[in-house]
Amino acid sequence: MTETKQTFTVSRAAEANFEPGLREYFRYRDLGMVAATNGMVRAHVLRAASPCPEGGTGAHYHDLQFQMNFVLNGWAKFWFEGQGEVVVQQGDSWLQPPGIKHELVYYSDNFENIEITMPADFTTHEV
Repeated sequence: MTETKQTFTVSRAAEANFEPGLREYFRYRDLGMVAATNGMVRAHVLRAASPCPEGGTGAHYHDLQFQMNFVLNGWAKFWFEGQGEVVVQQGDSWLQPPGIKHELVYYSDNFENIEITMPADFTTHEV
């Protein structure tokens, strides 16, 4: 296993900023992992900034090695290839295997989620 140089980092809630990111209907709080792991890991909190797009977000998949999510607040309904619709709520987590097709179908106004990906930057393919 190749070792990636990592540095210590702390992300303080009191100093948190939620910024626009990958999806326009979410705001993202970077937890500082991209810089601390030299691009090996991205960890961010995402929260609903506007209602879910009519008809969902569209099916897509990602070119990555690892994607894990944990719901901090609210709930969401997803569709996953081979699984069908899955509803997750506060305290639930899931692992998305590399390349799995999925779609965010709907989410609550207070939806908030931690997402961890490897690598930090990856390509998304719309289906």
